[in-house]
Amino acid sequence: MGKTEDEIITEETVPGADSMDMGWMASFWEAFTECVVQMDAQYVVTNIRCRAECDFLMAELIGKWFPDFAIEKDKPLVLNELDQLKAGAQYARFQCQSKAGSYYRWTLVAFHDKGGAFSGYRGVAVDVTEQTLKEITLNWQRAIMEGGRDFVSIADMEGKELYTNPGAYKMTGYDPASGALPPELIFTPEHLEAVRGEGLESVIANGVWTGWGNLVQKDGTLIPIEHSMFSVRNDLDETILIATIIRDITVFQEHERTLEEARKAAELANNAKSEFLSRMSHEIRTPMNAIIGMINIGLNTGDIDRKNYCFTRADNASKHLLGIINDILDMSKIEADRFELSYSVFDFEKALRDITSMVNVSAVEKQQNLVIDLSYDVPSYILSDELRLSQVITNLLTNAIKFTPEKGTIILSIHKTEEIDDEVSLLFEVSDTGIGISKEQQIRLFTPFNQADSDIALNFGGLGLGLAISKRIVELMDGEMWVESELGKGARFFFILKTKKVEGGYRAELYKKINLGKVRILAVDDSEETRDYFKHVMGAFNLQCDVARDGPQALHMVKNHSGKPYNIFFVDWKLPGMDGIELTRRIKEINGENSNVIMISASDWSSIESEAVTAGVDHFIAKPLFPSTLIDTINICMGAEAYEPINGIEQESPVRLFDFSEHTILIAEDVEINREIMSAILTESEVSIEYAENGKEAVSLFNANPDKYDLILMDINMPEMDGYEATRSIRALNHSRAKEIPIVAMTANVFKEDIERCLASGMNDHTGKPIDSDDLFRHLDKYLKNSVSI
Repeated sequence: MGKTEDEIITEETVPGADSMDMGWMASFWEAFTECVVQMDAQYVVTNIRCRAECDFLMAELIGKWFPDFAIEKDKPLVLNELDQLKAGAQYARFQCQSKAGSYYRWTLVAFHDKGGAFSGYRGVAVDVTEQTLKEITLNWQRAIMEGGRDFVSIADMEGKELYTNPGAYKMTGYDPASGALPPELIFTPEHLEAVRGEGLESVIANGVWTGWGNLVQKDGTLIPIEHSMFSVRNDLDETILIATIIRDITVFQEHERTLEEARKAAELANNAKSEFLSRMSHEIRTPMNAIIGMINIGLNTGDIDRKNYCFTRADNASKHLLGIINDILDMSKIEADRFELSYSVFDFEKALRDITSMVNVSAVEKQQNLVIDLSYDVPSYILSDELRLSQVITNLLTNAIKFTPEKGTIILSIHKTEEIDDEVSLLFEVSDTGIGISKEQQIRLFTPFNQADSDIALNFGGLGLGLAISKRIVELMDGEMWVESELGKGARFFFILKTKKVEGGYRAELYKKINLGKVRILAVDDSEETRDYFKHVMGAFNLQCDVARDGPQALHMVKNHSGKPYNIFFVDWKLPGMDGIELTRRIKEINGENSNVIMISASDWSSIESEAVTAGVDHFIAKPLFPSTLIDTINICMGAEAYEPINGIEQESPVRLFDFSEHTILIAEDVEINREIMSAILTESEVSIEYAENGKEAVSLFNANPDKYDLILMDINMPEMDGYEATRSIRALNHSRAKEIPIVAMTANVFKEDIERCLASGMNDHTGKPIDSDDLFRHLDKYLKNSVSI
């Protein structure tokens, strides 16, 4: 059965309590109905009386050290106050928090016994928890309002500002000493109208309103804000005050813009990749359709010419398909940061010849003029990555041809811009008279999976990878690439890179015995760019050269020359009106046999040779023109046929035929059609071939007769045992030949790490698939060392 309220309130003693007179407690209880306490000189509680609502009981403190009732951080305060009281203070007054969480305000005094001796302490406590928590709440609210960045204000219903925090002045830029902030000054008219209209109506009706607008700072700057108003109501639920909180949302809006831009960028990237996959499907299926279709037609016809036509078309389509696949692989390596360069010394002009001879086929089909402006001070031999540099130039020229209409002009210019010791800076420029590129399109131009315009893919095809790959290659070479263009005014692509020149190598020079005063040249071409090129090249060699735009102008110059007559003529085959062959005939009639006529054309010489020779053409050189070709031709025309090139190095490498008839090679290849292809490629070399259809069989064949084989071509991905394991097994055999025999990987795994893995397994070299016959013969010649040149 529980205690009555009277029993709880009047209880004075508990087990262990002091038996001293308790009259003082009763008197104090009348005045303080919370808690009274008594303790000895060592602060040990001897008696206590408290209300039942207190969060500590008398029995819990009797015989305990008084400061222990307080939380840890308040104990030093309590102890200090008691020590001061013991030292003679009249009373101690302090506030602390109990371990249970309530706050108490204590008043303590010292007391003495009847003989006057100090006996201990007595005191009372009042529970101030509710008041303290309110004060704490007010304090942190005040701290937030006073120290926060937000604009906080409170106004009465007449609009008079009763409170404005420092954040409001910081946000608006006004001095707090200036007083209230008039709404007409700090809000735009539109926002102020919204606040006084829908804002006040919503606050009175619903207690809250939030709107967005602009705040006007003292210097006139507008900042975006979130404006919230709240009603402060009395007991009758009437709005008596309006509190305002204004937040600067500039950063929030910037974050939103950033997120939106990121979202749009991600969406564009996804769309670009989706479009890319669609284009890739189209670009791959188109040549595949041509390959399959032409092979089917060729198989079903008995006409040899028709078969050859079909197989030629299938071959062209297959090479186009391989180019697409190579672009995809290159882009994959770039994105995976696995794209590597391989530097070597090479004949730069010869590399340019190879490039232009390949792309010029397309230019001729579109009757375009392809001009190569190669400055004579550009080194003949350089140290760079020939394959990748050629890839960049080819890509830029191919694009220029693709996007330039028929009879347009494409110019590749290469000039030296700087030379320090053996390091040379070369500036490459590919310009065209094509469709041009707008500023907006240029932004996306070098981005993977993108083309300048969605209509580009529709009208011209392509994957949109070439420029992205080219730019990355140039950057890997420590160079840079950029574009200058306007829509409808053609485009100019530039890239500059540093390379090392290499001394030696063939370089065209005028034969020393030629008397420059006896050489007078006339170049006839309807292309202004080609005429300028002639003057540029001949000027570099101090040769006198005039130019004419067509046959009639050229004949007029021949008939009306002043001083020495022309003795060397460079004549374009296709001239407007009078063609080059007719012009040659007329020149020969006027000048006789003392004139040397060199016909220049992008067309195949065999198609015009007979007629040209009959008309009197002495020599033929193909477009695009190179300085060395022009100078060598002049040397020949001036009787320097016996002149020796510098260092005795021939301009063109001799044709090489390979004779491996005394050798036997082992080819490990599991795909039958690949074995047939290898047989067809190697037939003319007369090498003996044996095949293994997997790695295990290759090991077995070699182990049975190690001295029989001179080289092994090893595929990698084969059933039963792959090429890596087969190579390791051969190298582990107990036979000296097993350690020596050349093993060349023959695989479609062409990444750098793939090649390194092949070498690590014990192979000597690597050649990629699809098989390039020239590359294959180079590898065989390297290890078999038995070729002849003719």
